[in-house]
Amino acid sequence: MMNQSRYHILTRHHLRHIPELKLRENFFAVRYGERCSMDRCTSSCCKFGVYADLDEKERILSHADLIRRYLEPHQEPDASRWFEEKIYDDPDFPSKKCVGTRALDYGCVFLDSSGRCALQKASSAEGLGRYYLKPFYCFAYPVTILRGELIVDDEEFLSNPGCCRPDSKGTRSIFDLCDEELRFVLGEEGYSELRTIYSGRERDTGT
Repeated sequence: MMNQSRYHILTRHHLRHIPELKLRENFFAVRYGERCSMDRCTSSCCKFGVYADLDEKERILSHADLIRRYLEPHQEPDASRWFEEKIYDDPDFPSKKCVGTRALDYGCVFLDSSGRCALQKASSAEGLGRYYLKPFYCFAYPVTILRGELIVDDEEFLSNPGCCRPDSKGTRSIFDLCDEELRFVLGEEGYSELRTIYSGRERDTGT
């Protein structure tokens, strides 16, 4: 039987602050049901906000006037209240430091009543690109990085039956569910390297 705790090392990705990104064998083992799709997201994972790199925070605040145009009446307009005060040291972020977006009674401060992100709405509508204002780990979710390891954060999936929970009888792989997120996190060369590792695993296990 394959050792599920064995690490692979990804080196062709575009995350310069993590030259060698770890990957456990069990990253590929999780399966999802046929109905699972990131397009069916209910945004329940946004209720606690997200951690952003300090550079991401500054980029958002520098576009505060633009972002306000895409906020709904119930959303906090005061940019000084968009982020928490405490700053954390974290090597998984480019600046090695991060800060949380505030979570209010309706969820993340940027979440609208339709479950859409004001940052992404503003970026797309103003021609800045989908990724420009939205924090990296927000767009990447449920793909994330924890202590230099690429993982799928399934805590919210497990606690919310409406989300795409792992299913031991499912037939869909992480590539079927999160192809776009994996390409975003790793870049095309890193994604290709990941697929190569996956293909080798499938040959070795005969699955």
